[in-house]
Amino acid sequence: MIKIENLTFKYEGAKKNALDKINLQIEDGDFLGIIGESGAGKTTLCSAINALIPHHYKGDFYGSVKIDDKDSFDTTPGQLALKVGSVFQDIDSQLLSTFVEDEILFGLENFDIPKDQIESRVQFALEAVGITDLRYREIASLSGGQKQKVAIAAIIALQPKILVLDEPTGELDPASSRQIFALLNKLNKEKGITIIVIEQKIMLLCEFAQKLAVMEKGKITHFGKVREVLKNAEELEEKGINIPRVVTLSRQLINNKLLPENLSEDEEIAINSSEAAELIKKITAGKINTKAEIAEAGVNTPIRNQEPLQSDKEKIIQFQKVQFSYHSDANITDIDVNINKGDFLAIIGSNGAGKSTFSKLCNGLLKPTSGNVIVKGNNTKKVKTSQLAKNIGFLFQNPDRQICCNTVKEEIAFSLKNIGLAEEDIKARVEKTIEEFNFDPEKDPFTMSRGQRQRLCLACLIALESDILILDEPTTGLDYKECIELMEKIRNLNKKGTTVIMVCHDMEVVLDYATRILIMTNGKVIADNDAKTILKDRELLSKARLLQPQIAETASKLGPDFDGIFTVEEMIEKIRRLNQKA
Repeated sequence: MIKIENLTFKYEGAKKNALDKINLQIEDGDFLGIIGESGAGKTTLCSAINALIPHHYKGDFYGSVKIDDKDSFDTTPGQLALKVGSVFQDIDSQLLSTFVEDEILFGLENFDIPKDQIESRVQFALEAVGITDLRYREIASLSGGQKQKVAIAAIIALQPKILVLDEPTGELDPASSRQIFALLNKLNKEKGITIIVIEQKIMLLCEFAQKLAVMEKGKITHFGKVREVLKNAEELEEKGINIPRVVTLSRQLINNKLLPENLSEDEEIAINSSEAAELIKKITAGKINTKAEIAEAGVNTPIRNQEPLQSDKEKIIQFQKVQFSYHSDANITDIDVNINKGDFLAIIGSNGAGKSTFSKLCNGLLKPTSGNVIVKGNNTKKVKTSQLAKNIGFLFQNPDRQICCNTVKEEIAFSLKNIGLAEEDIKARVEKTIEEFNFDPEKDPFTMSRGQRQRLCLACLIALESDILILDEPTTGLDYKECIELMEKIRNLNKKGTTVIMVCHDMEVVLDYATRILIMTNGKVIADNDAKTILKDRELLSKARLLQPQIAETASKLGPDFDGIFTVEEMIEKIRRLNQKA
């Protein structure tokens, strides 16, 4: 289906090759996941497959890309569009219409799909991604995750032979992410569509993809079936790949010589929580509590607090019976929550649950329709947003909505000027921030990768030295190394007294960094408790379309003996203790 030979590409004006002698053959009906750190060349490779390179992005092009024996050099993206459907990383740049239905109709009408097929295709696409209820909604009113589903639906409606998706679940909640991958799997198995996905959520690729390609500095370093590639887990982690934690667990079981001798090589590496649970049952044969079936039913003795968490700490933000409506429908309803000074609070929930709205109410970008939001004693209805900004830093979901200057140093200085800092102080803070983040001060932000732009936006906020930091999906689009670097900087700020409020879909990040969690569903807070109490409650998370962190999910499948285990180290220690039983 796709044959790439000696492909080398260097963007116009660039110093280095973005792709370097790529040789890759993708068979008809393959489901290929492409992974690698930011800047590895993943998006560039996909742009070569759909012929945006060389027809849209100019540069030095060598080698060949053939789709069904047609050379991409002689075929325009428009001519390939019905054969190769693409979902891009920047969803807003892909959506052209005002309403959801019109967006799906746009491609069908432009490619002259017969009229008698159009309605059935629209319905199929809406149902497939679970957005039938959004058909007549304005796209501008949708959350980032809902927009992502619309973009996928519009491409699916065209029924291409090949689907190329660049971070298709970046802004989706865990259940929606799994739903999208289940749909891709169905299209692959039942319709024979060849699927090519760039994805940071390696857990999903491990579950659904047939093959993995690992990229580094424009080259493919590993290619093969999923299990074969994951045998190089330690090396992949060093390359900035976020290996699933059950794979890390498998490797630690091998290193600690805890595996039975009669296992095959494939059985030694678990690639999801179900396989990990079965592997641990074999290791601890007969020693696990026989009441394990309780956990399988989803009743893992949940400890739940439906009321707001009480604390004697200083209340830095107070929500007092807050309601907010964008139009006629209420998006936030009767929220009574106190956020305490020094909290590291994660707000989790499904797409459209009201998380981003909640965060914008915190800093006055939105004002309550009724009720009050009090920030450091100030009612947001009575104080200008610019005044609140002196105490609150806000990181948007999309970094491009925050960047407006031509160089890195100008961007960092911009916010400092807006809060009225003296010129000497601005210069000192800019120099300190550039040194801390190792930026090129003269670099144009819009030539940086998504991850680098996200780091720049965070650097600007750190330079402000705000009392409160609000982060809306801060790790979206980041590779593993970038994610860890960014989150460690945020944790250090929190340790120094900064209150952190983070909207996040990545349950592993929430587990590693948050100390407190709010769960939102349909504009309401349904749970408020310490992080581990929330994350051990599989039933509660399921109601909010969320999944447990992978090791906690494995523990839930093993029953009461493993209650409260969240890390690889805790799991290894528990297995050791069980095996020491008489």
